[in-house]
Amino acid sequence: MPNLSNYPNGFPGGVSIRGMPVLNTYGGNVYWVNSNGGGDGNKGTRSKPFATLDYAFSKCTANNGDIILVMPNHAETITGAGGIAHDVAGVSVVGLGVGNQRPRFLMDGATTVTYAISAADAYVGNIVFASGHADVVACFDITGVYAHIDNCMFVDNTTNENFKSAITCSGADNTADGLKVTHCRFMTPNAATLGFILTTGDVEFLEVTDNVVISEGTGLATLITNATGKDMKRCFVCNNYLSSKATANNLFIHNDTASPNNSGIIAHNRCGHADVTAGHVLGVVGGCRMFDNLSVSTDALSGFVIPAIDVDL
Repeated sequence: MPNLSNYPNGFPGGVSIRGMPVLNTYGGNVYWVNSNGGGDGNKGTRSKPFATLDYAFSKCTANNGDIILVMPNHAETITGAGGIAHDVAGVSVVGLGVGNQRPRFLMDGATTVTYAISAADAYVGNIVFASGHADVVACFDITGVYAHIDNCMFVDNTTNENFKSAITCSGADNTADGLKVTHCRFMTPNAATLGFILTTGDVEFLEVTDNVVISEGTGLATLITNATGKDMKRCFVCNNYLSSKATANNLFIHNDTASPNNSGIIAHNRCGHADVTAGHVLGVVGGCRMFDNLSVSTDALSGFVIPAIDVDL
């Protein structure tokens, strides 16, 4: 039988985690979380894991490359604003398992329940978040720079238990700079759904790529909504798919500022909606370069390019 280890001192030689290039070779502490037999009085090892994610953060060291591994079939119910407080810089949370085996967090108790990321350089990947209350404002509230939400899924727990948005950046200008949201899924049949990502301040270096949003939202059910007068500078928004029941206004990105405040690339996105007028206003972000973004308002047709294709001058 091969020798086994609970990694009591982490991975001294570093660790490579498949599918997560940002975690190639970390030498920090490794903590384990498992609601099935775990306890917050434990050492956080593979055989004696912690019971809750929030407790695991209390054992992490800032900017040390620490990783929290959340076991398959882990389940937690979170209540209250900041019910999970990702408040230690440079900590990565990695969910293990696929499909129904992925860790699942039920965000419950009130509309204000959140996973709050206030620390810099946070990573959260491969976790399912379910809303256990009607019209939860957002699952994540991000006020730390260079957060990365990757391969997570946001769903309704049951009928009329829904997130209005998956992610909010509720802080002042530039407190969420460097936000990266990749390979996520936001699936809800609720008509109250709003933007996948909402920002209240200016955001620089925003990257939103390869996400799928399928909702019945009839209002401002966008991919990204910026508050009035707020900018996206040096953004990269590519290869996202959005299907909603929105009938008017900006259908894909809601932004009311222009160059030079906005800049970046918005390309290869697909937006399905219910605006049957001639407008199909996806929401041109002034100052950003637009390439090959398609819009469609009916199931019977394929999308057409918005804004219009340029001509050879």
